Amino acid sequence: MSDREIGARIGSPADPGVPLRRFSHRAMGSIFEIFMIEENPAYAYDAARACFEELDRLEEELSRFLPSSDVSRINSLAPGQRIRVGLAAMECLKLAAQVNADTNGAFDVTVGAILKCLRAAHDGKPDEGDLARALALTGMSLLEIDASGHSVGVRKSGVLIDLGAVGKGYALDRMAELLRDWSIPNAVLHGGQSSALAIGNPPGRKGWPLTLRDPQNDSGSLGHISLSDASLSGSGILLQGHHIVDPRTGRPATEKLGAWCAAPSGALSDCLSTAFMLMSPLEIERYSRQHPGVSAMIMLSENDGRTIMRFGASGPAFLEEDRSKP
Repeated sequence: MSDREIGARIGSPADPGVPLRRFSHRAMGSIFEIFMIEENPAYAYDAARACFEELDRLEEELSRFLPSSDVSRINSLAPGQRIRVGLAAMECLKLAAQVNADTNGAFDVTVGAILKCLRAAHDGKPDEGDLARALALTGMSLLEIDASGHSVGVRKSGVLIDLGAVGKGYALDRMAELLRDWSIPNAVLHGGQSSALAIGNPPGRKGWPLTLRDPQNDSGSLGHISLSDASLSGSGILLQGHHIVDPRTGRPATEKLGAWCAAPSGALSDCLSTAFMLMSPLEIERYSRQHPGVSAMIMLSENDGRTIMRFGASGPAFLEEDRSKP
């Protein structure tokens, strides 16, 4: 597996005789993979196919590039209009609203107007007036989310949502549910450039082995973790360049080289790895303390090298750092 595909790569089970099945599928602009332990290859294939069919269905609801998706329909709304959305879009929006509140606005799916402004700017330097107008169209308070009625409205024309920082993790969660329905207790799912979600663990190991990629070196690694019944997501300059934007200022993230989050769900770890690129170490420490089950690691660039900081003792641990790496 190429390290280009995720902030952590998946290792092999300890026992070479374990029937590890691997399947891949392109969706949401990325390669999704499933590694599962299953004796029957035909049964494994059918289970993976069911997961990928669900993945394609979710992309049709969540992609901002498809004009019929719930996201595109929301982005076409004018004030006073409302539309009914499917379960996937509503659950992603509800989680996004909660994470937005818990991170003091560091995570915000209404960042689309800012991203559009930056893409249109010459040399990535937007006109200050254009940026100010984009910031005025940014903020979760501009969405009217009615969870009971499964409807969404907007308070201003031009509000643009982008579920890219939650949708892939959410898809992994739904695929994991399907694997459990298929009675497959040991698997790990890999979602493009951002997340991995582990179910159970391979025989002979306490979790699925993953190697954390160096955010400054495409072929380098930082060390290893073991992941079991949890999700790991990573964000950083190697994966997204300087396109992680602070929705509060409209400016790209520059203080951190990378951020990783382990959490109980793929959707949550996906949101938080993005937010942690924008939050201070004190803010991340406070969030981890207030949310048991979440752990984090960030890499800061300093004049004399790099510093790694870890947070959240109760969450899945980041283990076995390779200190031989620079």
